[in-house]
Amino acid sequence: MTHPEVRLAIAGRSNNHLCAMDKSRQPNKRVSLAGMHIDRTSAVPLHLQIAAHIRGCILRGTFPAGTQFLGSREIARELGCSRTVVLIAWDLLYAEGYLESTPRGSVMVASVATPHAEPPSVASPAAVPAHMSKRWQSLLAFDYETNWPSEFSPGAPDISTFPFKDWSRLLRQTWQNPREQECLDLPPEGHPRLRSEIANFLGSVRGLVCSPEEVVVTSGTSGALNFCSRMILDPGDEVWVEEPGFVEARWALTAAGAKLVPVPVDDKGLVVSEGIRRAPGARLIVVTPSHQYPLGVSMGLERRLELLDWANKNDVWVIEDDYNSEFRHQDSMIASLRSLDREGRVIYFGTFSKIMMPNLRLGYIVANRHFIDGFSKGRARIDVHTSGVGQLALAEFMREGHLLRHLRGMRRAYATRRKALIDAIATLMPDDLTVSAAVTGLHLVALFTEAMRARMSDREAAASLKQAGIHVQPLSQNFLEQPTLQGLVFGYGRLRVEDASPLLARIAACIGSSSRNASSDPAISSRTVRTIKRGRADRGA
Repeated sequence: MTHPEVRLAIAGRSNNHLCAMDKSRQPNKRVSLAGMHIDRTSAVPLHLQIAAHIRGCILRGTFPAGTQFLGSREIARELGCSRTVVLIAWDLLYAEGYLESTPRGSVMVASVATPHAEPPSVASPAAVPAHMSKRWQSLLAFDYETNWPSEFSPGAPDISTFPFKDWSRLLRQTWQNPREQECLDLPPEGHPRLRSEIANFLGSVRGLVCSPEEVVVTSGTSGALNFCSRMILDPGDEVWVEEPGFVEARWALTAAGAKLVPVPVDDKGLVVSEGIRRAPGARLIVVTPSHQYPLGVSMGLERRLELLDWANKNDVWVIEDDYNSEFRHQDSMIASLRSLDREGRVIYFGTFSKIMMPNLRLGYIVANRHFIDGFSKGRARIDVHTSGVGQLALAEFMREGHLLRHLRGMRRAYATRRKALIDAIATLMPDDLTVSAAVTGLHLVALFTEAMRARMSDREAAASLKQAGIHVQPLSQNFLEQPTLQGLVFGYGRLRVEDASPLLARIAACIGSSSRNASSDPAISSRTVRTIKRGRADRGA
């Protein structure tokens, strides 16, 4: 639709109606959109943000019928955007019936746009349609921000050095002349060749000895937990979850109707005695023992044996999410909980999302054969199997050694980036942040000092940084109960070494205390320049 400010009004179309309009509803002056917040870091286009703001004001009654707006040039100047953006937003509202033109060609709220109750936000439980189940409403009620691309995205890998040439070659070779059976349905547990390669991979990388018959190919950790929780739990069953913990795991458990019981984590991992006290009748325990998310601690051997002993005696399943354990930057690799299991109670989860690429959507489960048999038969009835397009290519990719070579290279690169981030925090924000001692994975936690906690919460800090275009996850959003720790979760998988100091300088300027003027310190500025020069060798590593 052509906007009224850039065309002549069509004679006779609505002028008579507009002229006869009740003058009592005409405003004394035209309104502006000054003060409207535009999030330039959002994936939502600017014209949709403007349209949503105006639409909401109309529905709330803030802009009643007959309200006239300033010209598009003035509004564009107020919002700091182009006039075209404003015109597109208005055209959208014209098409929806919220706006109409005046005899002089300006824009006003349409007479049919009668105000009613304010539309609830997407995150509000009231926004969930009534026909959705209570379990689904509980799932959508989680207050958690995800899916924002950032240098500090926790767990996000660097794909810039992935061997795409070898990967594309294997995909092409696999599907140029495939066997007929490979184009039909695969077994629900996955292609036998890939299951065999996964068993070999776990033996060499994690020291986890298993047979191909104990392996199931899945669509990643979230999909695996979704199936396992529905297989093990009845609605209302209690599940131990780590506090703080992996929120994505809680979503799958909530969707299965589980009752989540938060169990605190200390420097030795999940506090088993507290779990027993809080929920002695639990049916399932979900843990990340090798690299706890988000704190990064590793569960000690004594605590692991205590957990397995209680689970065996009480007929409780244990899901071990071996989160990012392939990336251990110091010391030797920690044995998995599954390797200590002698009763078949542990269900081991792994994924290729972090060592290859997230959208591959391939992972695996290792469990005893009775569990695998029940899992596969049930899955065949509701999901059939994981997409077969990448399974054969991945099997060949692993057989030719490409995955192990890529993993070794990324371990070195991530260790370098981790050190650069730790050094930048220690240099630029020593009075505000204390870095955790975790030596595994693709993220670290920077806990707030007492002085920092006195100034702001981590959610307030994250909101301020977001306004500056820096996305960092607040630690407190990983708690189910009242947070006992405040801090920020920094991913470094996508962080370039040369960006660590400049980004931390910006963070210090936004939320720091004595470090707030660090960017103007000549010593720090020269040090940042040296870091950038030194880090160019690691660009894209």
